[in-house]
Amino acid sequence: MVADYRAWRALGPGGLPANPLGWAATTALGRLGRDTLSVAGDPAPSPDLSLPDRGARPAMAPYPVPHRQLDQIPDASIVDDLVARVDALGRESGNRLARSRFERHHDAVVVDDPLSPWARRSGGEVAHVHPGQGSLHVVAAPSDVATIVGARWGERHPLAGRPLLRLPDGYLFLYAPRDASELDTVVRIVERVVATAR
Repeated sequence: MVADYRAWRALGPGGLPANPLGWAATTALGRLGRDTLSVAGDPAPSPDLSLPDRGARPAMAPYPVPHRQLDQIPDASIVDDLVARVDALGRESGNRLARSRFERHHDAVVVDDPLSPWARRSGGEVAHVHPGQGSLHVVAAPSDVATIVGARWGERHPLAGRPLLRLPDGYLFLYAPRDASELDTVVRIVERVVATAR
């Protein structure tokens, strides 16, 4: 039990307090988790989004909060570039940067569009980067989930779509880009997320 608590703390900050109560909460929430790779029941993929296959998925931590990958972590320069490019999206017209309501430790891209059902459910938050490793959480359009998961660029959050937890069904974890080419693809996915949330 002590080793598990230490492993959880080593993941860094997330949406829960970094103390024994936060660890107990994530352990309890883990029992509500879903298959993060299943797209059964999702809408047909949109023909407007085509992605290359990313290849091997990273190993993932067994906790729903914080939801983090354990390997395939890029160099700091790639993470810094990713953060700068996502922040730039947050400064475009119709968007803004605000403290993430899910992670609570860093900024997120927020889209102010009351007509977007999945952005509305997330309070307008559609993307945030985890600065320590370059992975992200995004709120994808329902018709894009199967394409993103199927091409191995990400997976669903284990608590996405669960009643009472207020995470949209399209709440996805995007794996950290390992090189400049993958960085371009990840940014293209985030641009798509922002565009479809409007």
